[in-house]
Amino acid sequence: MGGRLVWPTRGAAFIDPAILVVQLVSSGHSAESAESRVSRCTAWAEADPKALDAFAAATVRMNRAVAARKPEADWLRAMTAAAEAWANWRGASAD
Repeated sequence: MGGRLVWPTRGAAFIDPAILVVQLVSSGHSAESAESRVSRCTAWAEADPKALDAFAAATVRMNRAVAARKPEADWLRAMTAAAEAWANWRGASAD
């Protein structure tokens, strides 16, 4: 069964729009276009760009780790590629 990783958490307000950015990139948007779509969200607009960069890099590392444990899951590879595209566009190093 394919699907998204979903779990309840508490964290910075920008996390929900950041996750949406990765999902939009995965569905074919450019990183720039995806960020533009969430730019009117107050939590996104008020976020520290360095925090967004750190979250982008962490999202890449998380997706790589999960995808490595489930190599048969195409959707995980797609989410990893989307996270990498977003982090690269932001100039956020995940290595």
